[in-house]
Amino acid sequence: MPMKKVAISLPEPVLETVDRLATRRGESRSHLIATILSRVARAKRDRDITAQIDALLADKSIAAEQKLTADEFLRMSPWPREKW
Repeated sequence: MPMKKVAISLPEPVLETVDRLATRRGESRSHLIATILSRVARAKRDRDITAQIDALLADKSIAAEQKLTADEFLRMSPWPREKW
């Protein structure tokens, strides 16, 4: 993946913590920060997607349609229904 250089300012204690962690993990400061930012961005995207799905399923008409579709699928399913 192509890389771009950026300059950021961090409080000294944060940078010290990042450096200690990078050393313990045997990776560069840049790699550690890139990994952390990537994970934070992915978690934010996942939370946003979950919120959109929750909002969609909160719509009672959509929830009712989903229930009907699921019930129809279960009636057509070749697998026996299991009781849990």
